[in-house]
Amino acid sequence: MRLARVKKNKDHELAIAARARVPLIIDSISPEDLVSAIKRAPSLRGMILGYIAEEMFEKHVLVPIEHINEVRKFDDHDRTSNKADCDFAFNGRRFSVQLKSIQTNSVAWRDDLQCLTADVQNDGSDRRDVKLPNGHTVNTTNYKIGDYDILAVPLFPFTQTWDFAYKRNRDCRLTYSEKYSEEDRQYLLATTEQLTFPINDSWTTDLLSLCDHTLGKVI
Repeated sequence: MRLARVKKNKDHELAIAARARVPLIIDSISPEDLVSAIKRAPSLRGMILGYIAEEMFEKHVLVPIEHINEVRKFDDHDRTSNKADCDFAFNGRRFSVQLKSIQTNSVAWRDDLQCLTADVQNDGSDRRDVKLPNGHTVNTTNYKIGDYDILAVPLFPFTQTWDFAYKRNRDCRLTYSEKYSEEDRQYLLATTEQLTFPINDSWTTDLLSLCDHTLGKVI
C-alpha cells in the first residue's frame, strides 16, 4: 500500500526553534565528553583534525607573517568552482592553499631511507565532472593541475608542533590510474602524495619560498 505524501512545513515556529537548538548540543556537554566522543570515532576524528589544521594554519603560519594579508576561507560545501580551503594575498598576488592531513594508518618507518614515511590524501570528497584542457570531461574525485596553488600538510604527528610541509600543486604526482586514458592522466593528480620525515627535497617548510611570480594570481 502506497503511503500518501505528507506536507511538511519547515517554516513552522516550532520547527525553526528545534533546528536552532541543534548547535546547543555541543554547549550542553562537557569538554571531556566531547573529546572522548571524538577520540572514539576515527571518521569523526579525521574530519575534526582537518578543520583544526585549517585553524592552526591561519593562526601559526599566516597571521604571524607581516606581509600576508586578506586571508579568505572558502565554503567546503561548495567546491564547484574552487578547490582550495583558503587563500591569502602576498606581494600583489593571491595564493590558494589546500590543506590535507597524513593518513594515520600509513605512518611507518623506512629502513632503507632511515626515516618515517606517510601517505597524504590529495583528492576531493566530491565526485564531480571535471573539464580537462584537452576538452575531455571525466567524472572523478581527483584534483587536476591548477585546482589550487599550494598543498599544505601539518607535521604535528612528527613534531608535536604546528609546523607544515608545502608543495606546489604543479609539482604533485600525476595519477597512474588506468581508469583514465593516457591523454587525460597528464592533467589529473594522484590521489595520494608521499611524505617523509625529515622531509625530502620535494617538500619545503618555507611557505613564502613557493610564492613567486609563477604561482597565484595577480590582484
